[in-house]
Amino acid sequence: MPTDSFIAVFLFSFSLAIGAVLTPGPVTTTIISQAPRSGWITGLLVSIGHAALELVMVVLITLGLSGVLGAPTIQTVIAILGGLLLLFMGGSMLIDVLKGKMKLPEEETAAEKYSYSRLLTLGVAASLSNPFWYAWWMTAAAVFLLEARSAGWLIVAGFYFGHVSADFIWNLLLSTVVGSGKKLITNKVYAVLISVCAGYLVFLAFQFLTAGYRGIVG
Repeated sequence: MPTDSFIAVFLFSFSLAIGAVLTPGPVTTTIISQAPRSGWITGLLVSIGHAALELVMVVLITLGLSGVLGAPTIQTVIAILGGLLLLFMGGSMLIDVLKGKMKLPEEETAAEKYSYSRLLTLGVAASLSNPFWYAWWMTAAAVFLLEARSAGWLIVAGFYFGHVSADFIWNLLLSTVVGSGKKLITNKVYAVLISVCAGYLVFLAFQFLTAGYRGIVG
């Protein structure tokens, strides 16, 4: 991971996060279901709730958990687990694309319109309900954060803002498109985006696994 400047780590974190953001999950489903009734602001409010929770995780890792996660043995274990997670995520995404399963969720037909405060809460709840969210922050993201912490808090901030920016951009785009009632993003375009992001995740997975192997052999 580049740690020489805020912009460099911001762009790295953004490119890393965009694959996970594009993958359908609880957050995406929440936006798809509510945007037809609340419009573009659905993506903004859900993203704020999601980003607030991730800020807590960043602080916990860089402060409260840094001593434990920074041990060489733990770093090796995290690198291997993180690599396997990224390989599973990227591989699963590619397989789903080949099988034609990678499609945007359908809009739900429930008529209830949620309040702004409830949409904020949904951003938190949707994140907590996703097991991959925990796995990501405790493995791959933990490695990057500890590396960023050694370079200073500005680099940590670059990693955080790069990560959440991907969430905000995609979620706002998705809620705007769905809220307008127009299918500007087709399933074919969506599948191509997923394929590119999945390939990047697989590439990073092998980097992690290589680092873990080096930690084992010394």
